[in-house]
Amino acid sequence: MKKIYLLILVLGFFQILNAQEDSTWQKQTFVTGYLALNGEYVQNLAVFDELKPTMGLNIAEASILTTMRPCKRLTMRSVITYKPRLLWDGVIAELSGEFRPNEFFGFKAGRFLLPINPINAEYYAPMNTGIALPTFVTNHSLFPLNFNGIDINGKIPLGEKITMDYNLIGGGYSKIARSEEGILGFFGREGVYMSDSLEEVTTMIAKLNVAETGVYPQYFGSAARLSFDYAGFIKLGFGAFSGNEESSVKVNPTTTYETKVGFLSYGTDLTINYNNLTIKASAWFNDETPEDTVNFETYNVSIYSGELSYTFIDKITPYAKMEIINGRQKDWNRIVAGINFRPVYEMAFKFEYLMYMQEYIDNFNVYQFSIVYSF
Repeated sequence: MKKIYLLILVLGFFQILNAQEDSTWQKQTFVTGYLALNGEYVQNLAVFDELKPTMGLNIAEASILTTMRPCKRLTMRSVITYKPRLLWDGVIAELSGEFRPNEFFGFKAGRFLLPINPINAEYYAPMNTGIALPTFVTNHSLFPLNFNGIDINGKIPLGEKITMDYNLIGGGYSKIARSEEGILGFFGREGVYMSDSLEEVTTMIAKLNVAETGVYPQYFGSAARLSFDYAGFIKLGFGAFSGNEESSVKVNPTTTYETKVGFLSYGTDLTINYNNLTIKASAWFNDETPEDTVNFETYNVSIYSGELSYTFIDKITPYAKMEIINGRQKDWNRIVAGINFRPVYEMAFKFEYLMYMQEYIDNFNVYQFSIVYSF
């Protein structure tokens, strides 16, 4: 209910701004969306094979994006998303308004994707060259996907070819622990299934399922991003996120310990565009520090990623990705290779192969294909 009141207040504020605008402006409304049909096959992961279907075909994602510009300096945006097993808290991916008097300053309020790393935008299928979402997005280990708050942002020219973009963000967010992504519910929880012990895996899944009640507490957090762009050729960004959450552990039927946990994530990303070649790299780190260090552990998580793609005749894009994940309890590497064929703007066909490599169980593979229709 508090979220609804906040959104009403925000919309009312933007309506006041709208009333002060040039009456000659013609209101603009754009409605777009997409539908993604995916197929998945998980090969050679023994525990997953015992607990879940290893092959599936279904609607993987559908979204409706509505953008309204009631006045020249005001943009209102909403994104409603469907995914299998997506809980109600994630259906409204975005619902925000932004007032921008000039390119140097903008004020956004509502729910929006956290912009501290451009990789978050790949949450939407048409924005992702491949099929599998980056581990940054699915595992929620380093920063949340979206924020309910404010974003003060802008672009400042530093020379003829160099610009600086900035974001200062504050507000509330939901902590979602390793939600099930994809047709089979494998992505986001792949680290859970990387075990030879069926009992260990079923115990962990039971704990995660109990936590996913659909009612997530809101925690306060803040974030910032600073990036530099050279003529659209090289973009270097730095981001950080800070939050405080609550955690609990049940040691026996009558004893439960609770504590506050401080989260600090920080990292950098690099994008290079040269003709039809795109290179992306990112490195992020996270420190989780509980107030109660006797009954709770301190964790350090890091993820390194790299991506290389090249587009031929504006239609065919082969790509390769590499991720190195140093998780809370487990480390693994993931190699992704695929091809994106887009014969027309509205349609994309994707084929993808993933290899997971780790020392504690045998390597295993995932094969995927996707048909994405945009309108």
